[in-house]
Amino acid sequence: MAILVPDDLTTLPQKLTAGEKALTDALCKVLDDKWTVYVQPYLNGLRPDIIIFCEDAGMGIFEVKDWTPDVHRIQGNKKDGYQWEVRAKDTGKWHKEECPLKQVDKYRDSIFKYEIPILGSKKILNQKLLSLIQPFVYFHKHKTADINKRLEKILHEYSNVFGWDYLEPKNLKKILEKRHLKHGSKFAKLMQEIGLADRLANALALPKHGMTNIEHLLNLTKKQREILNKQKNSRRTRVKGAAGSGKTLLLAHKAAIAASEEKRVLVVCFNITLVNYIKDLVKRLARYYGKKNGKLDSYRKIEVGHYHRIFTDENSSEEEITDEEKIDRKNTRENNLNDKTPVDVLLIDEGQDFETAWIYDLLSLCQDNYEFMYVADSRQNIYGREEINSPVIPIRGRPTELNESFRISEQTAKLANFLANYPQLKMEDNVKSIKPLQGNLLVRNFWFHGTYKESIEALKVDIKNLTKHRNNARPDIAILVCSVKDGWEVCKVLNQLSLPYQAAFESQEENEKLKKKYAGDSKKIEDKVDEIRRRYKTAFWMQGGRIKVATIHSFKGWELSNILVFFNPDKKRQNEHSKELLYTAITRSQECLTVYNASSLFKDFGDVAISEGCIEAHPMYRK
Repeated sequence: MAILVPDDLTTLPQKLTAGEKALTDALCKVLDDKWTVYVQPYLNGLRPDIIIFCEDAGMGIFEVKDWTPDVHRIQGNKKDGYQWEVRAKDTGKWHKEECPLKQVDKYRDSIFKYEIPILGSKKILNQKLLSLIQPFVYFHKHKTADINKRLEKILHEYSNVFGWDYLEPKNLKKILEKRHLKHGSKFAKLMQEIGLADRLANALALPKHGMTNIEHLLNLTKKQREILNKQKNSRRTRVKGAAGSGKTLLLAHKAAIAASEEKRVLVVCFNITLVNYIKDLVKRLARYYGKKNGKLDSYRKIEVGHYHRIFTDENSSEEEITDEEKIDRKNTRENNLNDKTPVDVLLIDEGQDFETAWIYDLLSLCQDNYEFMYVADSRQNIYGREEINSPVIPIRGRPTELNESFRISEQTAKLANFLANYPQLKMEDNVKSIKPLQGNLLVRNFWFHGTYKESIEALKVDIKNLTKHRNNARPDIAILVCSVKDGWEVCKVLNQLSLPYQAAFESQEENEKLKKKYAGDSKKIEDKVDEIRRRYKTAFWMQGGRIKVATIHSFKGWELSNILVFFNPDKKRQNEHSKELLYTAITRSQECLTVYNASSLFKDFGDVAISEGCIEAHPMYRK
């Protein structure tokens, strides 16, 4: 009997359809224990229904349709092209649907091109490798002969379409073996040489990030609820929170509640890569609160943006502003639902990254009796901003504190606090981990110190081993760097290992092309590099099925299970805010952390942290 992944199908995000369940059961029965049956695998968010794999046989990808004969049809002709249509249950109207045969081909192409590129490069040299991955479409409410006749005008000799009668073991085995999905494949040696079994398992693993259900988002602590209740009375709140303490979640709840009360809400952050994440969080909560209050479209009352998208100013941060946004030289509100109506509620995330003038700009958008929440963490002040207090922030008294971290493990909190209290750097307030014990048992944190070359080599060894482990999902791995230049070196390593990745910055080749195109105009080069880099930040998507590569600045606010930090701060500025930078990088880890330190300034810190039991010495670290 085949190995089933996951072994408990009730843990899947979506309940299996009758067809998916029937095909899964049939495949598990007909295949032996050398086969693995992946049900609803991730595959970079494409989510095929079923994939089967055996290292000495090959791979099959299955799309399952539970359609009855009367709800789907093929329209068009060979000359003008065919299109698939499906009848809507509620209205009975026909609408276009992606052809299942094209859909399953897309899954196969994604594996060759993006998920396992080393396999794709082998296919370029040998086109017969295309047959190593076989696409199938299963129609649960049709007999095989009937569905093949129904689709005959779009089928070709390599199409694999079957119905419920072929779930019988003898028939199912027959169609699999017809496509060479049996032991003794001529590609067996190649599959073993490139470690296809581990690469595939790693590519299909479900990421932990972003899979939080609405019930989890509603599970606020007593302290968080107190802050929300306090806001109802005082209307203005300042929150000082540790990394992973739920500051952004708190803002999202406040935004959703206010919108359900018909208030106009503006949520502002500094990090451009966080905007889409906050939008998604706010929208999910707004639907929940809106449904409770009978305001199903209340999320439309909320605008989420980063400061430099709302205001354009020629003196704005060089990292966040581009030529396009310098067209209007005056501070102007660019996009508030195409409406300049004053906002009722202003919510600021990452407050430690803001300048005083920016706070005044944002307050100018508010109506007289506005509500205000400002959250910050001074330990993540990586830009070296001056702390903003009253009267800029119109709130009296000490800020409310959130020092308990849901995300950070006990081991990582210990290291972060040790860094915060290290003699050369004194930071206020420690972070306390309240992560469940089970999560802490999974943690392994390592420190490596060496030359630039040695640190890169250690990272290469680790990422190779990490991605071989079938339980480590690629999208749960992030490599953080201090500069884009260091990021390019990391990308070279990933290319050498044939591992797909998503970077929050332009490639070295793109950068060189821009410099060549605008040679002699340094200002133009700087502006164009900023522009393209910003686009990469905007498109940075945590749900993509690839390893993430980003600067620590761009990744601030995010977190993942496996964080690898290549720490090489600019030598000219490494005494300036580099410890805040390392603190920020360390606190991005949910489970496992490895720091590859190439900075002489932090060698002693690492050695002392190891001796104090705050982190383990990396196996390759030789003092």
